[in-house]
This record gives sequence, C-alpha cells and structure tokens, in this order.
Amino acid sequence: MSIVVKTDFKGEYNVSKTCYDQLDFYIEKYEHYYLVRLLGAELYTLLISDLTATDPQVPQTARFLSIFNSFDVDNGSCVVFSGGIRNMLVQFIYFHYVRETQTENTAGGTVTNSVELGVNAKFMGNIVQVYNQAVDNSHSIQWYICDNIEDYPEENIQLIENTCGI
Repeated sequence: MSIVVKTDFKGEYNVSKTCYDQLDFYIEKYEHYYLVRLLGAELYTLLISDLTATDPQVPQTARFLSIFNSFDVDNGSCVVFSGGIRNMLVQFIYFHYVRETQTENTAGGTVTNSVELGVNAKFMGNIVQVYNQAVDNSHSIQWYICDNIEDYPEENIQLIENTCGI
C-alpha cells in the first residue's frame, strides 16, 4: 500500500502502461526516502499511521490533509503554492524512473533515449526541471509546516536541494 499509485503517472508525468511493472520498485524505494526527508522520522511515522487502508492512501486528519492536498497561501507579498505531497512524490519518482531507465516520453510514446556519446540535452533538461519542481513543492510544504508549527511539533524536516544537472 502506498500514497502514490501507478495511475498517478499521467499527463506531463506520463509513463507507458507497459512500464508499470518497473514503477512499483521506484514507488517503494523513493516514497519513503522523500517523505522522511520532507517531514522527519517521527512526523513521517504519524502520517503513515493516519493513512486510509485503501490505495491510493490518503490521510484522515486535518493537519495531514493540509499538507497532503494542494494549497495556495498568501505570505506577505508572495504566494506560496504546493501541489501537495502526492504530486511531490510523483515528481520525484518520475525523475528517478526516467533517469535510471533512460526513457523519454514523446508524442509517439515512451522511447529509449540513446545517444552514442552521451545523454540528449533536451532529455536531461526535462528531468532536471521535474526534479526542481519537486524540490520547490517540498520547500512549500516544509514552509507550511514551519509556519504552522503548533500543528506539527514533531517536525524534523531535512532540506532537499535543487540541482542544475545530474
């Protein structure tokens, strides 16, 4: 059971259904990895224990739903936006899946990206952009947690860094 399910990989994060078997490995490997860094070990454990029993799993309490779902919050003259925890996880998992399997989603379907002397620059730019979107999403969630610390006293967030390449 997990927060992310294979059918979450659609639209700009589309993965061919013929690749769904491989996705299970990436979901299992990276969902836990990024959630612990997002929340800290104790808050992660509390989130997991708050999830429903059916896939896709969602939290039941308001404090976890606030960060699980997308949000827009005015913060002075800025607006903080997050696509929510599921969206963040899909972005990170998609990044690792595409990078490690060296596939590229095109109008013609999912194709293997092969260049004789290196990795296609367009391919690299796309997945780096997805990774950085996931990092931005995680920073917004962590900002929300810190801004509402009375609701999340167990937090022990770990900063995830942007990247300019792989």
